[in-house]
Amino acid sequence: MRTNALSAVLERDSSTTLEIAVAMRAVAWALEVQDDGGARRVPMPPSRVVVGSASGCDVVLRDSTVSARHCALSVVGSRMMIEDLGSKNGTFVGNARVREAWAEVGTTITLGRSSIVCSGAVEDDERELGEPLPGIAGGSTIMREMAGQVRRLAHHSSPVLIAGESGTGKELIARALHQEGPRADKPFIAINVAALPRDLIESEMFGHERGAFTGAVGRRAGAFIEAEGGTLFLDEIGELPLDAQPKLLRALDGYEVRRVGAAGGGRRANVRVIAATHAPLEERVAQGFFRRDLFHRLEVFVVEVPPLRARRGDIAPIARTILEQAAHEIGRRELTSSALARLVAHDWPGNVRELRNVLYRAADGAGQKRMIEATDVERAARVSVRDDAMPVAMTPELARAIFVQHGRNLSAAARAAGYPRTSFRKLLKPVAAEDESDE
Repeated sequence: MRTNALSAVLERDSSTTLEIAVAMRAVAWALEVQDDGGARRVPMPPSRVVVGSASGCDVVLRDSTVSARHCALSVVGSRMMIEDLGSKNGTFVGNARVREAWAEVGTTITLGRSSIVCSGAVEDDERELGEPLPGIAGGSTIMREMAGQVRRLAHHSSPVLIAGESGTGKELIARALHQEGPRADKPFIAINVAALPRDLIESEMFGHERGAFTGAVGRRAGAFIEAEGGTLFLDEIGELPLDAQPKLLRALDGYEVRRVGAAGGGRRANVRVIAATHAPLEERVAQGFFRRDLFHRLEVFVVEVPPLRARRGDIAPIARTILEQAAHEIGRRELTSSALARLVAHDWPGNVRELRNVLYRAADGAGQKRMIEATDVERAARVSVRDDAMPVAMTPELARAIFVQHGRNLSAAARAAGYPRTSFRKLLKPVAAEDESDE
């Protein structure tokens, strides 16, 4: 009979008894599970639990590629022990297929097509998490919290600023804000400010009269009028030239929208404006590239979209959705457990956009095989992945070290860690962040 893991630790070194007991009181665990049936958050009891596809398991995964009794999890002090129970497709932590391994808060375990993120329970863990937003794959806690925020803000009329790295899906969030609110049956007009020629930005947004400039052979309504009653999404708002910013500010303040070349007054626009940026607008304001009054007008509400590396549990459902949507181009493809583990361990600086590209290349490299193997993913990602490589778990202690390294500046430390500011603040709480600075 196998000795309980915690008992074994205590027998080896009885001097650690008090230390472990204190740690067990300080750390509460939860499991963020994502399988074929969706996403759920499961409180982790202090006892050993068995994970598998059999109905008698403590945590049942709805996944035919998961063994009946796949692995076991046990809380041992401030960490969690993972034991593979002779599974067919393996238990992966990072890139490594493991028999036994230690997990910390933030560790992602890959089993078949499913993933489990070891999460630290928080004081308000009984809060009700919103359902994932339509059209956005992944049901991690951080995304479901954002989904709840989006549904609340959808019923406001004030501007929303969506912040997040390139490739995180900011336009999808903007569309969700539109679809979940009272303007859903009205137009949704999207403009990528960075892609517009500088001399046509005002014309595209506010319209123009015939003959207003060379090439203006007819009258144009402009995006504000085209979006009447609905939503205007301004992507990469940080790239808006300074000389165009006063007119946008005037429109946001409820004044009139006037076409380029129009004489006299304009007209009021009934439009909800949502803007997005991958660059911190505060920095552009400090550098003199963005008006402070316009910045404050846009940031009435802020939605922070987390990078993919901050929600590794979402990678499996996102990858599955991408492969399903691309089936007409690349054929029906599936990922082996080891291939999915490679994807989960990658840092994804290009976020979901990069993940899509890697999957397309991996499918092409797999040739006629239906199953995409780990080697196909490695070649497609153009990186050398060691089998023993482990992802860096963002623990409170590591968060604290990054915080101190960046002069106790919360915003700078959060950006360096690749975490949303609010999420990084929560990580700091266990190690006392009362001396943080936002200077």
